[in-house]
Amino acid sequence: FTVTTNGTLLDGPVREFLDRESIRVVLSLDGRPEVHDRFRKTCQGGGSYEHVIDNMRRLIEDREPDTYYARGTYTRHNLDFSQDVLHMVDMGFSSVSLEPVVSDPSCPWALTEEDVPTCRAEYERLCEIYLERHRQGRPFTFFHFAVALDHGPCLPKRLRGCGAGTEYLAVAPDGRFFPCHQFVGQEQFCLGDVIRGLTGHEVRADMARIHALNKSECSRCWARYHCGGGCHANAYQFSGDMKKPYTIGCQLQRHRLECALYVQAILA
Repeated sequence: FTVTTNGTLLDGPVREFLDRESIRVVLSLDGRPEVHDRFRKTCQGGGSYEHVIDNMRRLIEDREPDTYYARGTYTRHNLDFSQDVLHMVDMGFSSVSLEPVVSDPSCPWALTEEDVPTCRAEYERLCEIYLERHRQGRPFTFFHFAVALDHGPCLPKRLRGCGAGTEYLAVAPDGRFFPCHQFVGQEQFCLGDVIRGLTGHEVRADMARIHALNKSECSRCWARYHCGGGCHANAYQFSGDMKKPYTIGCQLQRHRLECALYVQAILA
């Protein structure tokens, strides 16, 4: 079991429960205080960084790196996101992931085609930071650089990188099931609830039929067996169709993979 949390309610009893039940934790943290606070507001409208950072750090004090990770989102406002990765690492988070925002192109924070070269360069900068920290004996895990060269997922997993609705599901606070946390609240994707059990069999069947070889863009992409067709939620949010991937996300994913393969080759 894994819980995704913004950290506001990670008090002592909750942390003890998560530890006792061996529940993995995804911590929603975007990086530097000013970056995090831009979008992650409290109910009163202020930033939440100062409130959550101590809760999060207390949680990870005695945890192994593979039982948690800090997961953030970068936008057009922080295209220097390698600095946010460094901030999280220096705050004690040894397992980190940062994802590109997916939103309406008209939003001021949305990534555009013009931003892609800057993002590519930033991933390359992160490569060098990542390698330098390893040389210094201060390694950290960046989710997208963790590519195994000598082993890896089985073929079905490579064809269907996203396991939403087929390999796992999300339980919303009200007890309803959804394919993953990004689909929570979208009624057409409800899979049932904790009382009735699984009822959304057609939704699950539809998701099971989607894979890299029946997505036209993915079937021609060199990275198809590494990403498996990408994130269903991102595709649906971007185009309204889970078979049409988020195009900017694809460009960034390919370059992230190039960086990951470079990093792993150097470390090997």
